[in-house]
Amino acid sequence: MATSPRKPAVKAKAKTKAKAKPKTKAKAKVNAAPKVSVKPSIQRVAAPKRTSKVSVIGGGDEDVIVRKETSAALAGAFTIGGVSKADIAAFLRQLIMLLDAGTPMLKTLQTLSERGKSPALRALVSDITQYVESGNPLWQAFDRHPRYFSTVEINLIKASEASGTLSTVLNRIVKNRIAEQLNRKRVMSAMIYPVMLVLACIGVLFIIAKIVVPQFEEIFRTANIAIEGMTYWMITLSQIFADWIWLPVVVVIALVLGYKKWYVKHPLRRLTADRWQLKIPIIGPILLKYSLVEFGQSLAMLLRSGISMMAALELTGNAINNRAVAQVIHSIRDSIERGGGMEIPLREAENIIPAEVTDLLVTGEESGRVDIVADQVAEIYQEEVQISVAGLGEALIPVFVIFVGCVVIGLFVALFLPMVGMIEQIS
Repeated sequence: MATSPRKPAVKAKAKTKAKAKPKTKAKAKVNAAPKVSVKPSIQRVAAPKRTSKVSVIGGGDEDVIVRKETSAALAGAFTIGGVSKADIAAFLRQLIMLLDAGTPMLKTLQTLSERGKSPALRALVSDITQYVESGNPLWQAFDRHPRYFSTVEINLIKASEASGTLSTVLNRIVKNRIAEQLNRKRVMSAMIYPVMLVLACIGVLFIIAKIVVPQFEEIFRTANIAIEGMTYWMITLSQIFADWIWLPVVVVIALVLGYKKWYVKHPLRRLTADRWQLKIPIIGPILLKYSLVEFGQSLAMLLRSGISMMAALELTGNAINNRAVAQVIHSIRDSIERGGGMEIPLREAENIIPAEVTDLLVTGEESGRVDIVADQVAEIYQEEVQISVAGLGEALIPVFVIFVGCVVIGLFVALFLPMVGMIEQIS
């Protein structure tokens, strides 16, 4: 008795669905309108998705922007040439001042797009303004220009927009950029003296090979002095050096281009090359200290901006230029993901990471102050980089003195001793 009345209801329901089908088809026909071709506009181009899931300590997932090195075409798709790092830092400073003064974001960007020093900077800010005006967040507008804004900065801005601390994070980014520019200027100014020494030595050798040695050769031939032994080799090498001085320059340029455009494009070759760079005498320790500065600054900024430890290590490893150091950072992240800590992967990489840095980071992890420790590591090694670079010229002076002394002794033995023998014969 209870089941018989339900069957008609099921049939009625089926009939109702059957009647509803033509409406769905009609709706589909309405939606299938002819496509209208629209020309691509920079305002409507969506920012490319470059996200990867990074698990957070304590549970959950966090979206982190990760740029792959293989997407070179994508990285240069929305970049505008002619904007220097100093211009970007000035733009960010002005953005902070106007935001702190209470100016709305869109009006701030519109004002700065008309105030830029160069046409390239105004075009860059105008593109960012148009993209924000279309309803997109600021971090996506910056992410369209990976040539000027790093992955770390993009993720910092993304987290700060979500937490309402954009001005504070932008201040940290500007301070980090200014410190990096000052450090680069100090390195460049400290390298001027060694470079001048090298150029001076090459110039002196060229003058000797092109002018001095041919004069002695002419004297020997006029006086019928036999050119043999060391004198013959000195004259031959001088001729080769004077005639083929351009060849070493071409070889060096070819090696540099081959290294940058082909050799380091493969991840394993890049890792091997970066490991060998750290073993170069005098220069290797400076490169390692500079990588530790990058590591400390990036990790401290990310952690202080609310990025989780896992995401911060992932981004820091991608931001480090030296792949050998970056591999250690990724191994730390993997160890924490498995439930371990920082100590084991750091101790295993003792040939790269100094023991004192390991002790500091392990202590910071135990006390929950990794951001403070990372900042201290960056400050310590930034000072050491400056001291090492400043002493680089002093370290090279003895090398050049010995080299020039050997050249002078070789010239005396090869050119002046035959002259002394000729004078003795005449007397």
